[in-house]
Amino acid sequence: MYNEKYKDLIRTVLDQGSKQECRNGSQIIIPAYSFTINWKDWRLNLRKMNYKGVEGEFSTLLDPTPLTNVKQFKDNGCNYWDMFAAEDGSLNLDYHNELHKQLWDVIDEIIINPNSRRHVIDLWSHENVQDGVLSLPCCHYSYIFSVINGTINLVWNQRSADVALGVPSDVYLGHLLLNYIADQTGTIPGTMTFNLANVHLYEQHINDAKILLTRTEMDYNNPLKFELC
Repeated sequence: MYNEKYKDLIRTVLDQGSKQECRNGSQIIIPAYSFTINWKDWRLNLRKMNYKGVEGEFSTLLDPTPLTNVKQFKDNGCNYWDMFAAEDGSLNLDYHNELHKQLWDVIDEIIINPNSRRHVIDLWSHENVQDGVLSLPCCHYSYIFSVINGTINLVWNQRSADVALGVPSDVYLGHLLLNYIADQTGTIPGTMTFNLANVHLYEQHINDAKILLTRTEMDYNNPLKFELC
């Protein structure tokens, strides 16, 4: 169950993490963590989540219209991209730029040659990162799809993972992506494997993370400080 795997992730960071300063303040960090869950097991029942916001983010990223301004996220009900936008609201994101260069080629290839081992979407543009032109370099940077007996599975690779805020939203985003690709290719969604690097808990989230370790689904409505709203 995802609930237990999420608790294990928190427990591992708390038990094994090292304190480190970063551009956003103090954090405890481990180098890497991976887990696999079923496509259906995406809902974190230990806390409230802004699933509508994630759905709005996914809709915005999926829209082929060039993504140039944070207003496009807001118009779809996603309100947490402001911190990365310029003062005039402008955005430059390879989450969108690179996705639309590759998405339909991968979908077509899955339909034509489902057994291929080359169903990869790679969002990481080295040149854009080095030139500093992006509003935010991609945190989750590549998606690998494998089809086995008509079931499509996702491997999600991420260079930086905020355990408290980012990971639960990213899991739901992965669920939406896998469902979309399965729907477009006539396959059945299967498993999602999340390979996370630079896995961290910010210092201000540690107390609530410890509370989460004691929670069951019965505690769902009890507010935590780091819940998205």
